[in-house]
Amino acid sequence: MMDLNHEEPNGESEELDKEQSIGTPLKETLLYRTHFPGAVRQKAYRFDGLGNYITKEWDLTEGRRKEFCWYHVELPKGNQKLPLYAQYLIDVLCPPLKLQDILSLVSNGPYCGQVDGALVFRVNSPGPNSSNFTIKIAARLTENSLITVSLGRVPRLGFSPVGQSLLSEIPSVESPSFVRGEEKEGGGIVIREHVLEFLLTMNHSEEADNPVPRTISNLVVHVIDTHVDQLQDIVTNFEMELDAVELELDKGILLPPNNGS
Repeated sequence: MMDLNHEEPNGESEELDKEQSIGTPLKETLLYRTHFPGAVRQKAYRFDGLGNYITKEWDLTEGRRKEFCWYHVELPKGNQKLPLYAQYLIDVLCPPLKLQDILSLVSNGPYCGQVDGALVFRVNSPGPNSSNFTIKIAARLTENSLITVSLGRVPRLGFSPVGQSLLSEIPSVESPSFVRGEEKEGGGIVIREHVLEFLLTMNHSEEADNPVPRTISNLVVHVIDTHVDQLQDIVTNFEMELDAVELELDKGILLPPNNGS
């Protein structure tokens, strides 16, 4: 006897179940290991909030109470594409970062917003990644941790204890009787002419003599400030190169034509 309540399988429901099973990823236990050893440069610091800091292991942990940590990743300049840069960051920042964090740090274009409870901002200048005129900086900020990513090396990112900065020294003029290797003369440190020329041209010291930040907000200001200095250095060097080219062109115009004699 035929059961009238029996329903034939619905093809549409089978397709829907199949799509749901395909769209639901299976959770797997992943083994995190480095796939690109040495591809990026990494620096890690821990600050005690009292003006002291130490270098630390790359464990991506956050500070406690007044302490805060800074992790900096330096991507290599070259012809690498964004997906490869993203793989580099996944290699060194995951876990604990998630895919949305990686995408917010490596993508092109300016950005500022909240991602998974952290403040993320990103600034990119247009141009190929291999160019000396291309700058990229991204940061992920939490209450006790800062992760930054830069394209290429950023000068003067380091720190110096209070009183050991060149800019905090009492200067002295170099005299003809100055003995090479002598640190101070007449109670002040001797500042040579080429050092003064650099300071006046670049408007900052060549050394990493920045004060040690006492709060994570001071650290963010330090990161932005060093990148502004880097941008100013690029503009200044570019202007100097243009001046040199203009001078060479002027010399070429003023020179008499060569008649083959």
